[in-house]
Amino acid sequence: MTNWNALVGKLFTLQCDVAERLGEPDLSAAPNPPATDAEIDAAEQRLGVSFDAAYRDFLRCCDGWSRFGNIHLFGARELATAEKWRRAAAFAEVYFATTASGSLVVPQGYRRVVVGKTTVPQRFIVMLFPVRPPHGANACWDCLSGADLCYPGFGVWAREEAAAISNALCEEIADERCLR
Repeated sequence: MTNWNALVGKLFTLQCDVAERLGEPDLSAAPNPPATDAEIDAAEQRLGVSFDAAYRDFLRCCDGWSRFGNIHLFGARELATAEKWRRAAAFAEVYFATTASGSLVVPQGYRRVVVGKTTVPQRFIVMLFPVRPPHGANACWDCLSGADLCYPGFGVWAREEAAAISNALCEEIADERCLR
């Protein structure tokens, strides 16, 4: 189980520290305030899916985050409504039709939902959620130019991605110190 407050808090603090040291305030965008259960339920309704507990808990901690490293994680209010989300979802459909590895098959009774994206390189985070009513396990796909990685859920992906982001930010700090 993921402690979202600890994970988000630690990563945000580290990003702020690096932003200050490097003089790059864009690195320190704060996570959004928490989503309400009503907002989460409305997003599930719009998408016709049931979120897993980990993703619901993330949204209850922060309703998306424009700077989870360089990934824009969409909040409940953005899912299926925001133009940025619609563009990402449309790109994902093209990606799955043309580039995705053959292992990314959507089982019957599930739907792909884009929950995060980057711009350069074009990368997106996709969850497999069961259509309503809920049944079965979920998966999280990290998709980049056919080098698709599968995770057993959003919590596992987020913990691993946060660790990678933290390592990269610590390297930035170390590099900056070496240049002094």
